[in-house]
Amino acid sequence: MTSTGTAAPDPLPPVARERMPSFSLSSVARRWGPGARSASAFAIPASVLAATGHANAVLFVLFGAFAVLYGDGRAYRVRGWVVLVAGLALMAAIGLGGVIGSARAGLDAGTVAIEIAVLVTIAMIGTYVVNAGRLGPPGPLFFTLTCAGGLVAGGAGVDVRELVSYTAFGVGGSMLVSMAGILIDRRKPERLAVAAASAAVDAYLAARADGPDTAAGRHAAGEIISHAWAVLYDAGISERAPDSPLVTELLDAHRRLNDAGPLDPGEDPRLVPLARPSLRYRLRRSLTPNAHALVTTLRVGFACAVAGVVGWLLWSPHPHWAILTALIVLQLGPDRVRGRIRAEHRMAGTIVGSGLFALIYHLSPSGYPLIAIVAVLLFGIEVFIPSNYALAAVFITPVALLAGLGGATDQAIGALVGDRVLETVVGVVVAVLVLRLLLPHAYRRTFLWTETRVRAAIETLVEHLRTEPVDRTMELRRDLQFELTGAMRGGVDAAHDDAAWTRAHWPGHAALILHGYRLLSACWAVPQGERMADPEHWIEWKRLG
Repeated sequence: MTSTGTAAPDPLPPVARERMPSFSLSSVARRWGPGARSASAFAIPASVLAATGHANAVLFVLFGAFAVLYGDGRAYRVRGWVVLVAGLALMAAIGLGGVIGSARAGLDAGTVAIEIAVLVTIAMIGTYVVNAGRLGPPGPLFFTLTCAGGLVAGGAGVDVRELVSYTAFGVGGSMLVSMAGILIDRRKPERLAVAAASAAVDAYLAARADGPDTAAGRHAAGEIISHAWAVLYDAGISERAPDSPLVTELLDAHRRLNDAGPLDPGEDPRLVPLARPSLRYRLRRSLTPNAHALVTTLRVGFACAVAGVVGWLLWSPHPHWAILTALIVLQLGPDRVRGRIRAEHRMAGTIVGSGLFALIYHLSPSGYPLIAIVAVLLFGIEVFIPSNYALAAVFITPVALLAGLGGATDQAIGALVGDRVLETVVGVVVAVLVLRLLLPHAYRRTFLWTETRVRAAIETLVEHLRTEPVDRTMELRRDLQFELTGAMRGGVDAAHDDAAWTRAHWPGHAALILHGYRLLSACWAVPQGERMADPEHWIEWKRLG
């Protein structure tokens, strides 16, 4: 059964219904930095290769340049390591693809089965890690795309060692570009995260002043606050400089969010909220059929396998395009409504993007002109992807085609474009059908499972509050915050998948989420070194409303 309690005056999360994406120049302006980094991560090493007489290999640098995408928004202290790890994974992916591709014997069933199995495996592993770890975009797509490019390049006779070497060159460019900003403003990621958190709290408090406290409103502010703390921890500020103005500002926002009042002069500023649970904890937590991450992984695996097989049965020489299309629709675990919208945008963007690719292919640029074109495409992807996915897909398509061809350009342009559109249709249709037909009621199990997780986190926290000072429960409070975020996400997904079912269960679910957040607020109100006066109150579920 779902949570009990008096129905809270809490509206059901709004269901997305727009067919075309929103668009604003302000969101575009905020993305020029990531766009410039993405373009530069490719253009700089590719230009070096062109200048040294290796212009025919510049596209292989693209595979390593994808690594820059994984460092966006991270503190510089960890950004280099994140980009390096992503780069090593990309090198492994292209190496694996190159080895398998070089041994291929045409498009016979055995060869295609191995290639599909490899791509599906990479897609599933990446999907689970990204979703269980709540790592967010860009997801596992680029590792799968890189392996697919290696398959094609290896099959075309490109030496695997050269593939890995050129990819490594792109990784080097990603490292250089990702870390260049540290010379100008080494605290910029932290400042932006803290400013966003403070603004989110202001917006929440303003909305609450004009209406009732809602689970969705509290969740939105709490999630941004948690992200900001994670950025400060990654930067090492919370441990090495607890009296930093950034820590003080974020702590003030956190206390305002929890109605805790200003920080007392005598309080220890080092007692700040902890960052997210460890990646090991997050990965282990989602190893259950009820978890959103595992459900998403199973859907991705099935959809990619079916799309690849159907693409091969249609005699396409590029069945991996159908796999990649299904993956890009499903990789971050969308619900049915948002998954359908994303599929529609993907289809529209692919059709226009295929025409753009045909123009590029017809012009046959090489050397510096090719580098400039690809750099502009990469810039466009990063600028538009948050606000206008259909337009971003226009830029993604030619990049994916150029990368996915792996240097093999002996196919007629009409056939290439036709195959791309056909494989996209296959991938989109399979992805949408899988969202509707595979594990169709998984959202219900996830919805109820997240409630169980929240209840357990509350009970564990209360158990410690009975005997310990509140300031010694920071880790348990962090875990409760993590589970509350998961519960809200589960509610939003359920509302999109089945509004009628969710509406019947939402009052108790929302009340439980608010109850958890109010417990966190109550912890903030207790002076340091003291115990909570009445912790038992917080496990009397009849008072949830």
